[in-house]
Amino acid sequence: MRHYLILLCCTLPLLAQEYTIVGPENPNPHEVTAVQELTEYLAKRIKGRVEIGGKSPVTFHVGDTALAKANNLLSSQLEDEQWVVKSVGDNVIVNGGGTRGALHATYHFLEDCCDIHWWSEFEEYVPTASSLKLNALEMNGKPAFSYRYIYRGTRYKGGHRFMLRVRQNGGSGEQIEKEFGGCFNYGPPAQCHTFDYYFPAGEYFNEHPEYYSLHRGRRVGGQRTGQLCLTNPELKQAFLEKLFKYIEEGNAKARELGVQMPRIYDISQNDNGHPCECEQCRAFVERHNQSGLYLTFVNAIAEEVEKRYPDVFISTLAYTFTELPPKGGVRARKNVIVKLTNTSSNHAVSHLDEQNSLFRELVGQWRELAAHLFIWEYSVTFTPKLTGMPYASELYYADLYRHYFENNVKGLFVEHEYPSLADMFELKFFLETKLMEDPYQDIKRLSDLFMSKYYGAAARQMQDYRRLLDEAAKKNNAQLRGQRALDSFDFITDDYITESQKLFDDAVKAAGDDDLLVRRLMRARSGLDRLTCMRGASLSYHGPKQNASSTLDVKASLARLEKYWTDWNNRYSDRVSLNSRTMDDIGAFKYASNPLPAPEQFKDRNFYDLPAAFFATGHDRRNVVKVEDNESPIGRAFRVDVKGSKHYDMPFMIGVHSTAN
Repeated sequence: MRHYLILLCCTLPLLAQEYTIVGPENPNPHEVTAVQELTEYLAKRIKGRVEIGGKSPVTFHVGDTALAKANNLLSSQLEDEQWVVKSVGDNVIVNGGGTRGALHATYHFLEDCCDIHWWSEFEEYVPTASSLKLNALEMNGKPAFSYRYIYRGTRYKGGHRFMLRVRQNGGSGEQIEKEFGGCFNYGPPAQCHTFDYYFPAGEYFNEHPEYYSLHRGRRVGGQRTGQLCLTNPELKQAFLEKLFKYIEEGNAKARELGVQMPRIYDISQNDNGHPCECEQCRAFVERHNQSGLYLTFVNAIAEEVEKRYPDVFISTLAYTFTELPPKGGVRARKNVIVKLTNTSSNHAVSHLDEQNSLFRELVGQWRELAAHLFIWEYSVTFTPKLTGMPYASELYYADLYRHYFENNVKGLFVEHEYPSLADMFELKFFLETKLMEDPYQDIKRLSDLFMSKYYGAAARQMQDYRRLLDEAAKKNNAQLRGQRALDSFDFITDDYITESQKLFDDAVKAAGDDDLLVRRLMRARSGLDRLTCMRGASLSYHGPKQNASSTLDVKASLARLEKYWTDWNNRYSDRVSLNSRTMDDIGAFKYASNPLPAPEQFKDRNFYDLPAAFFATGHDRRNVVKVEDNESPIGRAFRVDVKGSKHYDMPFMIGVHSTAN
C-alpha cells in the first residue's frame, strides 16, 4: 500500500501520530489530487487530537483503497459523481464514483466537517488550527444537476482546481486536466452559437450563398448578421462531414490529455435575430414554429451521430426567436440537449413571482419535449458601465434552482461574468455553486455562513444592506430584465442609497484595522459608489420628471473608487485592461461630477443630454478634454483630439445604439 503519513500533534516528550492518510496502491491522477488536498488542508486545520466516533488516531482511506473495496465502496460501485464519507471504526473511507467522486468526498469532508471554505482562486477560509472531534460519519450525496458550470468570462491560474473544489463539473470547451477529474464537456468548435463556426460567411458565402438565411430579400450570413437556411437539402450532409471531423478531433485531444471524451457537440443559431425568410423555411415555421425548424434539423444530425457515437449528445439553443416550443409533434431526440435561455425573467423578484410566469411556462413546456433540458441562466448586467449595479437577486436563488430541479432540468449554465465588477460576486457565486449541487439547502443558513466567514465583524451590516436593497425593489417595483438601462436602477432611490452608504460606514467602523476586511467591504461597496456617481451627476433627462438636485455624496464615492477599485483589479490576470477601463470610468465620473450647464435656449424645454463623459465603450476619453470655447453658448465645450486616438478617425459618428446604451 502507498501511505501518506502526517505527524502533527506534539505531546511532551514524544510525538503522537494523530491521523494517517492512505491512498490506493496505484492511484489514478484524481486520487493523487484528493490525497494532496486532504493532506494540505488537514495540516492547516489540525493541531491536537483527532477523534471520530470516539476513535483515535484516525486513518483516512482516500479513493479505491482496500478498505473501500471491503465495504463495496469502490468508484466502479458508485454512481458517477456520487460521494461517500464513512467511518469504520478508527478508519474513514473517502471515495466516490467516476473520476470526480473522490474529489467531491474530500471537499465535503473539509467543508462540512472541518469548516474550510473556498471563495475564489484567491481567497479561502481555514479556522485557527485546533483539535477535531466528530461523531461517527455516514455522509453521502450526489449533485442534483448532471451538468453544472458558471461561466466567468476570464480564466484564472488555478481555476480548474478551484472549480472542482466547489463541485463545478462543466466547461465551455476548455479541457479540465485529469488530475482534477476531467469534466462533462463540450467538444469543438464551441459550446454555443456555432453556425458561423461550421460555415463562416467570410469563407463560404461566395461559393454557397444558398446555405445562408434570406433576410429582407437577400442572403446574409455571419455571427451578428445572419443564420443558415435549414431547409437547404445539402446542408445536413455538409454539417455531418464537419461534425464527424470535430468529434474525432475532440476524442484525439482527450486521449492525448488522458481525460474523458467530450460528451456534447453543439449545433446552434448565431447570436442575432435574423432567421431565414425563404419560402420553404417560412412554410415550415408556420406549421412547427422556429424552434420546430431548428430542432428538426438538429434531430436529423443527431440521428446520424448516434449510429457512430452512441454516447454523444448534440446540443442546441432555445434562444430569442427559438424559445417558443415547437408545435405539430416535433420533439427532441433522446440524444439531443435543448439549452433554454432565460431572457425574459425579472431578476429583482422570485422566479415564482407572477411576473416570471412566462418563463416558468416555457420551462414546463420544454420539459415535455426534451428529455435532456439545460438552462442558460443570466447573473450578469451586460450594459456597459452598469455591470455591478447592486440588486439582491441572491435572496431568490433557492426558488430558481428548486424550480429547475423539479422540472427535470439536467444541466445549468450560468453566465456570471466580470468578477471584478459584478455585484457581490463572491456571495452570489458561493450560493450558486451550493444550490447547483443541492437546491434544497437552507439559503439563509448558507448566506449567514458566507457573511460570517467572509465579512466577519461587518456581517450584520452586509446582511442589512442586502435586505435593504430587496425592500427597495419590492417597494418601487424594480424591473431587471435582459439589457438594462441606468433607469432600471431607479428603484434604489436617493434615500435608499444614503441609507445603504450609512450601513457601509458602520461596517467599516466594525472592521477596525482589519485591512483585508476593509478591502472586501470596498469591493462590495463599489457598485453602490458607481451608482452614486452616476445618479449624483446624471445629465440624461431634463424635464418635468427630473428629480430634484441630488444630495448624494458623489465626492466621497469617487474618492473610494480612486483608492480601492484598481487595488481589487490587481488580483486578476487581465488586470491591465481592467485598470484601463477603471481609470476611464473614474475619469468619466470626474467630468460628470462637474457638469456643463444647459444652454439658455434649452432651459424651458424637455430634452435628453448625452454627455461626452459617458460615451460608450469603444471611445477613448483620455483624448477628450474640457476647454474654453467662445463659440459655445455656455462658453465651454469638450474637445476631442481626433489625431490622438484611432477611435476618432474622421468622419466621427455619434449615435444611440439602444435604450440600454
